[in-house]
Amino acid sequence: MKKKFIVVICVLLFTQCKKDFLDMQPITVGTTDEFYNTQQDMINADNAMYSVLQTTNASDYMVGDIPTDDSTPGAGTCATGICDFDFFDLEPSVTVSSGVLNTRWTSLYKGVSRANIVLNRIDGVKFSDPALKNRIIGEAKFLRAYFYFSLVRTFGSVPLIQKELSSPEETYIYKREELANIYKLIQQDFADAYALLPSSYTTLDIGRATKWAAEGLLSRVLLFQGKFADALPLLKDIIDNTAGIYGFLPNYADVFRYDNGNNKEIIFSIQYARGFLPSQGRAPHANFIPLGTQLQPIGGQGYNLPTQDIDLAFEPNDARKSATESQTITKSNVTSSFPHVRKYLDPAETQANDTSVDFPVLRYADILLMYAECLNETGNPASGVVYLNMVRTTPRTNLPAKPLTINQSDLRTAIANERRIEFAFEGLRFFDLVRTNSLETVMNAYFTKYNITNNGVPVHIDAHNRIFPIPQQQIDTNPQNIQQNPGY
Repeated sequence: MKKKFIVVICVLLFTQCKKDFLDMQPITVGTTDEFYNTQQDMINADNAMYSVLQTTNASDYMVGDIPTDDSTPGAGTCATGICDFDFFDLEPSVTVSSGVLNTRWTSLYKGVSRANIVLNRIDGVKFSDPALKNRIIGEAKFLRAYFYFSLVRTFGSVPLIQKELSSPEETYIYKREELANIYKLIQQDFADAYALLPSSYTTLDIGRATKWAAEGLLSRVLLFQGKFADALPLLKDIIDNTAGIYGFLPNYADVFRYDNGNNKEIIFSIQYARGFLPSQGRAPHANFIPLGTQLQPIGGQGYNLPTQDIDLAFEPNDARKSATESQTITKSNVTSSFPHVRKYLDPAETQANDTSVDFPVLRYADILLMYAECLNETGNPASGVVYLNMVRTTPRTNLPAKPLTINQSDLRTAIANERRIEFAFEGLRFFDLVRTNSLETVMNAYFTKYNITNNGVPVHIDAHNRIFPIPQQQIDTNPQNIQQNPGY
C-alpha cells in the first residue's frame, strides 16, 4: 500500500501540478498569487510538504547515528564529511560537514515555509469537503512541528517563523528564539494535529500522518524536555485505543522489509518507492552496506557501519541482531569481515540510490518504551517494567522478561539499553543520550575504550557537543540576529 501514496505524490507533483514543488520558487518572489486557489492546489501543496521529508532524512543518520557508539563511517566516506560527525570535528564553515549542516538547516526551513504557506492560504480556498480541509491543516501543523523539533534538537534555539514571508528582507527580523517559545509552538502544533487528523487511512492516503503519530511525537517532545508526567496520559491514550491498529510482527526483519511498508509496527515513516523519475527512492540509506554487490544487486558505500560496541551490546539469543547488523558477510562459503547495517537492505533494487525501504520515524515499540520510562521516572518502576517486557518478550525478540521487582535505577539502565537495540540505526541514539544527560559519559568512555583518535589526538567531548554548530552561511546572512553556539 505504501507505493500508492508515493505515486500520488509523483503524479500530483510532476504531471498535474501547475508548478514543480520540488523546485518551487521561493515564496519571497511574489509569484504564488495565481496558485493556492483551489482544493486541488491545496492537495498539491500538502503533498509538497511531505516531499521535504525525503531531503531532511538524508542527514538524519549523520546527526543521530554516526556521532554515537553505534556507528562509524567507512574509510572512504571522509570526503563527504561523514567522518567529521564521527569525531565531533565539526566546524561552522569551510568543511564538507558544514555544508551538510547547512543543507539540513535550509531543508528543514523549506519544510517550515511550505507548512506556513498552507496554513496562511487555506482559509481563502473553497473546499467541497470540509473534512479534507481540516486534515490538511492538521498535516501542516504536524509537519511544521516535526521540522521545528528536528531543528531544535540539531541546532538548539533557532529563528521561529510562523507566517508566510513576503520578501527577503522580512527574514532578517528573526533572531534565535528562546527554546521555551519554540517548544510551545511544537507542542501546540502536535496537539492541534491530534485533534484534526484521522486515526488511520485507506488506499491512496496510507502513509500520511495520523492523530496517533501526532500524539506519539508530542510525547517524544515532552520526554526530550524531561516532562514525564505530561507525557504519561498521552502515551496511555495511544496504548489503550490502538489495539486494532498497532502491534508486533512475528519477525523483526519484516518491520523494515522493502515490500512491507506501513505495517502494524509503524506509526509514522518517511515514504520511499523505486522506479520514478525524479527518484522517489532512498539514496543515502542504500549506501549503508559496504561497497560491492554481496547483499543487494546495487552495492553500497559503507556510509553507516555498525561498531563492535553495538555488536557486543546485543544480549545472547536476541532475535533482532541478525536483522539489524552483522560484522561479517558470507559469500560462496567464504566469510569476510564487512560490518554492515541490515535493516534497510533492498534485494529488488534495480538502480543505484533507489531503494524502496521506508524510514521509520515513530514505531509502536517506542510508545511502549516511552511509557515504561515515564512510569519509571514518575516513581512507578513496578508498572514500568511491564511495558518494557512487552517489547522484550515477543517472538521477534526472544528475550527473558526483566524481574517485576526491579528498582528505578536498574530499570532506567534497562530501558536505555533496550532503546539502543530496538532503534539501532534509526537516528535516535544521539538524541536519547542527550536527553538522558549521558552523552559525554557514554561517548568519552567509548572513545577511551577503543582508543579512538582524530589526527593522533584522543577524541573527547563536553557539553557543547550536545548540539551542532550553526552553519556560518546562516550567520553571515543575518549576523545581527544569529550568533554561533558556544564552543564552536
